[in-house]
Amino acid sequence: MFSWSFSTHKEHSPSWYVIAIVIVLMLVVYGIVQQLYLMSVVAFLFTGVYLLMENNSAPTTEVNISEQGIHVGGSYYDYINYSRFSMISIGNVPSFIRLYPTKKIAALIDIPLSSEVNPMEIRKFLQSVMEEDSNNTISNADALIHAMKL
Repeated sequence: MFSWSFSTHKEHSPSWYVIAIVIVLMLVVYGIVQQLYLMSVVAFLFTGVYLLMENNSAPTTEVNISEQGIHVGGSYYDYINYSRFSMISIGNVPSFIRLYPTKKIAALIDIPLSSEVNPMEIRKFLQSVMEEDSNNTISNADALIHAMKL
């Protein structure tokens, strides 16, 4: 029904990496000076995991929305497991679809939109299979992630 792909790699400038390295080194040094060794280890491990995930992910991910459910990459999301959805906009442009799970312990699913598809048609279809959450504003955490290009 609806199909598009999006890039999973973020384009970072060399200055982005320099700033990230300085921040991580500052956290590690601060942890050592304050004898918060676990904080230093966590900062170092977080950086390593982020780099591994960034370098080992597929360059593009396919999204397919059908009457049965949503396929994102190798994952399948059935509509029964999600109570509602929201189209999150950045600068009045729909940027991604957020799916809210019915179970409290399940994670939110954010699916980036592409210029290949019409967000209004997707919204109309998703309204026929689940409830739409009217809170379509970007949260502070989402804005920070977008600004930091994570």
